[in-house]
Amino acid sequence: MATTPDEDRRTREADPPPVYRGPPSYPAPPRWGLPLLGWRAPTSVPAMAPQFGDADTRARLVAIPATRALWATTVILLLAAFAEAWRYALLVISADNALRLQTVRLSDTAVQTGALMSVILGIGSVGIGLLWLLRARQAAAELAGVRPSRPAWQATIGFLIPGMNLVVPGSVLAELEHTAAQRPADQRPRPSRLVRTWWLCWSANLVLGAIAFLWQFRSGAQNMADGVLIHLALNLTAAAVAVLSIQVIRRVSLFLDPVDVRNTARMRVVRVEGDPSTVERRKRPADQAR
Repeated sequence: MATTPDEDRRTREADPPPVYRGPPSYPAPPRWGLPLLGWRAPTSVPAMAPQFGDADTRARLVAIPATRALWATTVILLLAAFAEAWRYALLVISADNALRLQTVRLSDTAVQTGALMSVILGIGSVGIGLLWLLRARQAAAELAGVRPSRPAWQATIGFLIPGMNLVVPGSVLAELEHTAAQRPADQRPRPSRLVRTWWLCWSANLVLGAIAFLWQFRSGAQNMADGVLIHLALNLTAAAVAVLSIQVIRRVSLFLDPVDVRNTARMRVVRVEGDPSTVERRKRPADQAR
């Protein structure tokens, strides 16, 4: 009688299970093992080493902290808007009823803290956003093989000088989007709906900021209540600008740097060992009755 090797092996007596004798011991510390270093990108292969001198890489490195700063600014602006809405509600209630001193002090603290944090984070977000804009313009120009339509200093002061910052920022973003999408250089840049919406919210926020600054010189109870509403609208439009800025950064980043297949894990499930549902069924003979 002939048997397969597997059947013959199963007929043998099973070896006794090994006895656990404790962890291994060494006369001296072993020299093998992984180095005591944190994870880092592989640089032994030149093709995989990051080229930090590229404009595309430098723009990508700034896009991540810029997005996080804008999200943080959005949260603070929404909290500041809630504080302004609470203050207006207290003003309405105080018209007929007296307010507790602790409630008024808490409202004042919330409004002042929200305003201070909004200014600090807003300045930081504008600064890092401008840095991303300059690097993204350079990366888009290199990708399209053209030169930027205007110098970097003109694009920068266009965001900062009053009056110019109502017109120049939208034009700069439209030119950046046009170049990053590699559209014809002789074609007039036409901003997308996202850029137009950002431009509108940006201009409305600047106008409300000027109105809020001038409104504080007016006196009277009604003017104070109207000023609270103006600050509420100012915080909401600023939050909208921050959210739309994040969307603009993501849109332009997709044009500049699509998904890099070298750094993206592409895995596909082939089979699952030991799962009865994935076991390949035997083919039924053709002459078998059905």
